[in-house]
This record gives sequence, C-alpha cells and structure tokens, in this order.
Amino acid sequence: MTIISYLKDHWVYVITQTFFLLMFTAMLELVRTPAPILSFLAIVYVVFAVMYLATDYYKRAKFLNSLSRNLQKIDQKYLILDTIECPDYLEGRMIYEDLYQINKSMNEHVKGYKENVNHYKDYIEMWVHEVKLPLSSLSLIIHNMKAGEETTRKLREQLMRLDNYADQILYYVRSETASADYQFCRTSLKSLVSAVAQRNRTAIQEKDISLKVHDLGYEVITDSKWMEFMVNQILDNAMKYMKPDEAGEIEIYAEEAEGQITLHIKDNGIGISERDLPRLFEKSFTGDNGRVSAKSTGMGLYIVKKLCDQMGHRIRITSKKGEYTNVSISIGTFTL
Repeated sequence: MTIISYLKDHWVYVITQTFFLLMFTAMLELVRTPAPILSFLAIVYVVFAVMYLATDYYKRAKFLNSLSRNLQKIDQKYLILDTIECPDYLEGRMIYEDLYQINKSMNEHVKGYKENVNHYKDYIEMWVHEVKLPLSSLSLIIHNMKAGEETTRKLREQLMRLDNYADQILYYVRSETASADYQFCRTSLKSLVSAVAQRNRTAIQEKDISLKVHDLGYEVITDSKWMEFMVNQILDNAMKYMKPDEAGEIEIYAEEAEGQITLHIKDNGIGISERDLPRLFEKSFTGDNGRVSAKSTGMGLYIVKKLCDQMGHRIRITSKKGEYTNVSISIGTFTL
C-alpha cells in the first residue's frame, strides 16, 4: 500500500478535516482572534490530523505490505499466517481472524486429502505386491511347461510386460513421497547394470540383442533400488523399439567428466523423431513411436525423469530417427 493509495481511500476524511479547519478558522476570525493565535491553533489542528493519518497509515501499511510481500514469496499460500504478525488495529485484526479460519479449514482439508491419498497409496502398494506373487508363480510354471518354444516365448514376453507395468505402478505411487524412502549409498554401476541385465536376460536372448557392457568401474552415490528401476525402464524401452529387420545392439557404459559420472544406455533401434524429443518426459506422451507400437504407455520416462529430479540426477536423451537413441543419466560425485 502506497501513501497515494491510502489518501485516495481516505479522501472523505481529508476533505472533512479540511472543511472543519476552514470553518474553525472562519469562526475565530469572526470573534477577532489575533492572527498569531489563529495561526498557532490552525497549525496544531493540522499537525494532529497529519499525525493521525501517519500513524494509521503506518499500521495498515506494515500489515498489508507484509501480507502482500510474503504471499509472493511462498508457494503454499494457505501458510501465510505463519509469516505475519497479528496487527494492532481493528480492521487488520478482523482480516487476521478471517485468514485464521480460512487457514484452519484449509489445513483440515489438506490433512484429510493426504490421509486419503496415503490410504490409496498403501492399497496400491499392497495390491502390486500381491499381484507379483502370482506373476512369480506363473514365471516358474512357464519355465517348466512343455509347450512349444514359440508359445513359451510369447508367454514369457507377456509376463515380463506385466511385471514391468506392475513396477511402473508401484514406483509411480512411491515417487509422490519418494524422498522419505531414499537410501543413498555408494553403489557400483557394474553391479547395478549386471542385476538389470540378469533380470532381462531371457528377453535379450530371445530378441537376439547384442548387449555390450564396458567402462562401468565407477561407484556413485545414489539409491540402488530406485536407480535399478530407472535403468530397467530405459533398457526395456531400448528393447521395445528395435528395428525388426536389423540385428539389435545395446551398449551400456559410463564416463566421468566435469565432476559427474554419466551412465549411457545407447541402442541402434528405430530412434526418435526430432519433434518428439522435447516432450519425451511428459506424462503419458507416446509420440510417433507410440502410435506405431501399442506397447507404449508414455509413463516409463515420465517416472524416470521425476525420480531423477528428486534424487538430484540429470537425465538427457539424444537420438536420430532410424539410427540410434542414447539415454544418459548424470550423477554428481558426492561423498558420504
């Protein structure tokens, strides 16, 4: 609130006081009051009127400017009361009390919403864990069954898709409150990539993909569980979009530069069109490749990007349509 805006809001008071001052001066002149006394009384009247305006302006401006300034600074606007003091004038206290009631109602609403979301997340996590049990059983059954090789391969492929989608659901739900579940530790990239490759060994062999792994002799500070999920999602995408008429090749390696260790997962698949690259991390975005393949949900890279942001890692994708796609995750070299 500025002085000009304050005076505009109090124009009735200013005009009234000016009118009374003129009337007061005229009455004193009628009774032939000496000029020095008249001037003194007029000055005293003006001084007291100005002092009242200045004091009132200071109290209002202190509260309203603080309220406006702090509202601009904080993201959660309903927490504004934690940043301001209760004013010492009537209208300000009324506004403060109203804000308190609004804040109280909002906190109760947010608390109820969070409880509902947490109950929903708990149910989804329980559901995914329960679903994974029959999926594991099916995997053993398929492994031991005597069906034809092609039938067995198709069953394994569909089972792997189900398992990956279950993981996507689980990690998507957890990513909303993932920071509480992170356990950063020194992690070997070689061990992490080996675990992911072992999990996808059957799919890699059946699709006749050449997996080249090298230069992984680095240790990084990350959460191995979440990082393994991210690498698995990227590897699954690489296998999903291989060229049907060309031998598939996936190369996984790491390099150190500018204080960061970058893990690369590069394939010689169908690539990504230049117009799709800026939107790859958008939720449910499938792009041209998704329209060609019905296997895409557009959630994998979205979740990976979200987890990278939360863990302080940086993900980048470069690609050329019809030639290659290179997904890189850069991890800072921190110490524990």
